[in-house]
Amino acid sequence: MLRCLALTLFISSVLHAQVSDNTLIVNLKKPLDTTTSNHEQIFYQIAQTYQQNRLYDSAISYYQKCLTGYAEKSYEIGMAFTHNNLGTVFNKTGKIDSSIFHYKVAIKYYRNQNDTTNIASSLTNLGMVYNQIGSYSLALENLLIAVRLLDPLGNTPSLGACYNTIGSIYASQEDYDNAIAYHRKALSMRKSLNIQNEIASSLNNIGTIYRNLEEYDSALLYLNLSLKIKEQLDDQSLVASTLNNIGGVLINLDQITEAKAYLERSRILRSVYDKSGRAITYNNLANVHNLLNQPQKSLLYLDSALALIKEGGFLSEREDNLNFRMAAYEQLGHYDKSLDCAKELMAVRDSLLNGEKVQRLIEMQTKYETEKKEQSIAMLETERELQKAEIDLSRLWIIILGISVVLVLVIGLSIYTKFRSENRNKKQIQLLMQELHHRVKNNLQLLSNIFSLQSRTITDAGALEAVRSGENRINAMAIIHQKLYRKTESRSVNTYDYLNDLISQLADSYGYDQTESDSIRVDIQPIELDVDKVIPVGLIVNELVSNSFKYAFPATESPVLKVILHIEKAQLHLCVEDNGPGFEKPDKFESSMGLNIIETLSRQLNATIKWDTSNKTKLYLLMPLN
Repeated sequence: MLRCLALTLFISSVLHAQVSDNTLIVNLKKPLDTTTSNHEQIFYQIAQTYQQNRLYDSAISYYQKCLTGYAEKSYEIGMAFTHNNLGTVFNKTGKIDSSIFHYKVAIKYYRNQNDTTNIASSLTNLGMVYNQIGSYSLALENLLIAVRLLDPLGNTPSLGACYNTIGSIYASQEDYDNAIAYHRKALSMRKSLNIQNEIASSLNNIGTIYRNLEEYDSALLYLNLSLKIKEQLDDQSLVASTLNNIGGVLINLDQITEAKAYLERSRILRSVYDKSGRAITYNNLANVHNLLNQPQKSLLYLDSALALIKEGGFLSEREDNLNFRMAAYEQLGHYDKSLDCAKELMAVRDSLLNGEKVQRLIEMQTKYETEKKEQSIAMLETERELQKAEIDLSRLWIIILGISVVLVLVIGLSIYTKFRSENRNKKQIQLLMQELHHRVKNNLQLLSNIFSLQSRTITDAGALEAVRSGENRINAMAIIHQKLYRKTESRSVNTYDYLNDLISQLADSYGYDQTESDSIRVDIQPIELDVDKVIPVGLIVNELVSNSFKYAFPATESPVLKVILHIEKAQLHLCVEDNGPGFEKPDKFESSMGLNIIETLSRQLNATIKWDTSNKTKLYLLMPLN
């Protein structure tokens, strides 16, 4: 099926187009200074005043004067407080590298003083910054250390901030059960401390999770509770984030006019220093104008967002910007520009899995290896199919994806030989494995969409069919990773869910409605099958069902397709049959890519197959499960 590229990519970007509230911990009290002059004390108080009034440039100037005086007198506790606050100010102004540097220096000085509480506070702030830029493993590492330090102290604002940010990390990985659990722990703690702005933040974050779960009534309930508290506090920057999120829910409910009003209010209230938040709201307004069929206005907002994104280096917001930009270009018929955005989007997604995350995978992934060998084979087969169709433009993307798969395979082999004996934190491993599955699924989806764009320029029927076959094979693998990345430990996939999704997608692709027709009869036993076996089985079913839709259905007055799968005596029985005209089965299948794939995968499964091609096409496959 030639789907709309912009719509598909919009769905993958929902997580980014909303705002999670994570409040940085600021040392606003004055350090106990018994060795320095009144000058440093005065500078510190002036800096605090500027910081509280969001005059960040002036705050930085006075904090730096404090540092100079404290450094001359080797007053480490004053330097620790000042570095922590500088980290917060630089974060507010979008200077992430400077923010990380000052938090790390603050932690060093707090450790010299054995100040456990403030060590934990700065670790929490550092975890929040890493979460902002997508370094989830580093964020979680710092936050878990902070939790261990803060637990003995009972309910504290710092512990609530830790729970809140851990919840946001789980939400970014689409583990919504854990996300809600941590946000509710943070909410309960903040209610016990009666910290109204933090209560509002937790309510906002729970609302965004319900939006991702498509429970829009619950989402609006929590977001409106958050908005009410924020409006009472009269903090415009806090109000702006929740207005943005309510606008996002209204978009999901197709209430576009109402959504636009909330987003416009959010835009007006955004702080000039909140570059990330302003970029998110501009992106959402661009999405609204896309939905209103106003692509030119959409591009104006996207350009405004892009300027902020480049200043702050916000990769997640850049990903959304490219998604919505592709949709605008498609509405304008500028498919060449849309394709350029797709290429850039691949690079952005590669950056989101940066070198630090890859290193974490190398160090921690000792018991869990990804199934990349099958993907490599499938990608090579896809490349051969495209070469036969002589589609030179798509060849570059096959090479890029092939290199990515080879790199992941090399990493897996290195992990197996070098780090076999190491035992790392299981939850961190699961988090990184889900992220890796998510990336592979997104890359397969992006490649499928690029094929869809390319097919619009192809007039040769044979070449067009080759592209469609390649797209269907890639989609067969993408469905596997769609199901795997939502799991944490299991390597198995439910055959009923997977094959039903695959057959439904193929039916849509060829213009048939599985739900409204008795022509497609499916009897699939729900079996938990290992991914090593389910991928070849899925590709075999993909080839047979595609051939039925291409050849049997158009040639038969009352076409019937049957797909049956069950287990008997430790053997898997698969039967795919249609009542088409059949075909003359050749002695060898080299001339047919689809039949050659079926034969090759059957041998890989140690399965036996029987064909019946007289006045119908029927394949019966028997596969041992041991």
